Amino acid sequence: MGGRIPDLVVWSRPQSNEVWLPTGDVLLVVEIISPESEGIDTVTKRSEYAAAGIPQYWTVDRDAAQTVTIHMLVEGHYAVRATMPLTWTLDTTPSEHELS
Repeated sequence: MGGRIPDLVVWSRPQSNEVWLPTGDVLLVVEIISPESEGIDTVTKRSEYAAAGIPQYWTVDRDAAQTVTIHMLVEGHYAVRATMPLTWTLDTTPSEHELS
C-alpha cells in the first residue's frame, strides 16, 4: 500500500504488532473523506489500494447521510458496487457485500 494508513482496515486473520504490514491479508479498507484530502482519498489511495490487490475499498462521505460507496476490485481496478447511507450499511451482513 505504499505506506498508507487507512482509517479502517479489515484483515482476514490476526496481524503482528508491526508498523507496516503486508497487504495480502487485507479484505477491506475504509477511508472517511475529508474536504482537505478528498482528492487523495478518492483518487490516489484508490489507485494504490487497487494496485496492492485489496478486494474492497469503501469511502464514507461527510454528508448528511454519511454516504458509503463500496468499490470492488475487478480486473485490477475498482468498480462501484453500491452507494448507500451508512445506517443501511451497518444493518447488513458482510455476506451481502460479497461478489456474486
